[in-house]
Amino acid sequence: MEKYLRSGALVSFLAIAALAGCGSDTGTFDGSPGDGIGDNPQDWSGDYVPSDVPVDMTTDGDGTGDNCDERAKWIYAVANDNSFLVFKPSDLSLSLIGYLDCPAPALQNPFSMSVDRQATAWVLYADTSLGLSGGTLHKASTLDASCVSTTFTPSQLGMDVFGMGFVSNSSGSNDETLFVAGGPILSIAQGSATLAILDTGTLMLQQVGTVPQWPELTGTGLAELWGFFPESDPPAVQMIDKSSGAVSQTYSLPSLDTGQTLAWAFAFWGGDFYLFLETETDASTNIWKVETDDGSLTNVVPNTGYEIVGAGVSTCAPTTMI
Repeated sequence: MEKYLRSGALVSFLAIAALAGCGSDTGTFDGSPGDGIGDNPQDWSGDYVPSDVPVDMTTDGDGTGDNCDERAKWIYAVANDNSFLVFKPSDLSLSLIGYLDCPAPALQNPFSMSVDRQATAWVLYADTSLGLSGGTLHKASTLDASCVSTTFTPSQLGMDVFGMGFVSNSSGSNDETLFVAGGPILSIAQGSATLAILDTGTLMLQQVGTVPQWPELTGTGLAELWGFFPESDPPAVQMIDKSSGAVSQTYSLPSLDTGQTLAWAFAFWGGDFYLFLETETDASTNIWKVETDDGSLTNVVPNTGYEIVGAGVSTCAPTTMI
């Protein structure tokens, strides 16, 4: 899932968000330098170099088989300006696919997203400037960023906005469930959030519990639901009980200074977590890696050049390193 702001920054952000429109320019991407395909926004030489051995991209979480498209195995992200990106943790590349042209209402911008096993991105748009209406849900192609609207009814259960993550129903299963966590648009990052299931067939929400604070969500092929809580003290990554919203198995991140949070997103890949975070002191979003073996935190991609408000990964993503 992916979010906007600490509550204290909401008022100051309203004017900025009101100026940001929903881009409709899909652009032309032919693979040449400067078109965004394969281009990094900056030179990362001298920065973090991944030391992990390659991941096994040929099997699902249980190692018994693979029914996934290759595109469903990577992390995708969306920026406030509709830039639609693919992030590959194996080499830390962040590449522009295109610009989303989702038919969202005026003043609505990308807010959060997730990705299903068919490599389709589910993207929530919301008006965080005036907060006059609930978020609208759209589906985008991870191939070319083309986008269509859905018949989702906004503001169900009082949830104007939410983060989301697909989770396998059992470890290694091809079946998955879309979990969301959020609440009223004028209460972003304040108090607890509602945890619900979004039925991808009926597009109806069913509440299952509440979650402390407002997390961004990510799911795994191991049937686990996790949340990134940038507003907790200290910030933390925690496992979330899918039937109640209770949290456990905490990775505490006291060295992560979230300051005045502007945007955040979250994804699981290869057995570790990736945090997309921009604060008031950052020039743009930084990507942080949380190692699950020891809880260590590393800024793997500083200053991406984007304000990333959403990230998503499907349950096809590798769950371990080989």
